[in-house]
Amino acid sequence: MMQSRPKVIVITGSIGTGKSTAVEIIKELGYRVLDSDKIVHEGYNMGSPLYEKIIETFGKEILTGGQIDRRKLGKIVFTDENKLSRLNKIVHAYVYEKLKEGIKDCYDKVIFLDIPLILETKDTHEPIYDEIWLIYVSEEIQRKRLRERALRENKNPEDVLKIIDKQIPIEDKVSMVDEVINNEGTVEELRENIKALLEVKSKGW
Repeated sequence: MMQSRPKVIVITGSIGTGKSTAVEIIKELGYRVLDSDKIVHEGYNMGSPLYEKIIETFGKEILTGGQIDRRKLGKIVFTDENKLSRLNKIVHAYVYEKLKEGIKDCYDKVIFLDIPLILETKDTHEPIYDEIWLIYVSEEIQRKRLRERALRENKNPEDVLKIIDKQIPIEDKVSMVDEVINNEGTVEELRENIKALLEVKSKGW
């Protein structure tokens, strides 16, 4: 492992655990975070290598006004496991390369990667990180928060809760990571938990 590159830490957490809040706190504390979801979102823009690869694979019928229509693409892939797998491989490969570029261009001592499904996809590529930190709440609290959020957003709670079943159970994730950050309390308590961990870890950076 080259000494010149920064320490690379992945922040992850299942839906409803508060990962996005944790990432914002880490940014506020002055750390750089590469957002995999943002990379995908920008990659869908016209002319990007990801855009071109998706069109090449699924055809121009997924376009609306020149842009990839996620609804049209969704209809194709969500009814065909093979096509969904192909899309996921294309997207993961693109994100992986963009994250590698971001790490290479970083001159800080540490950089964070926001990757929600790292544990579900970590065998897809050679690891580019040193540690994985999990934002944790119990499944009971996870389901409660998701239900409340769905109602606030006028969504069917049962539809939202089905997402949990497609992810590795949160309790199983605990044994798969290097650090666990508890988020069962307030935002301020989460901030203190993150600061405490960073204080300990930074002594070795």
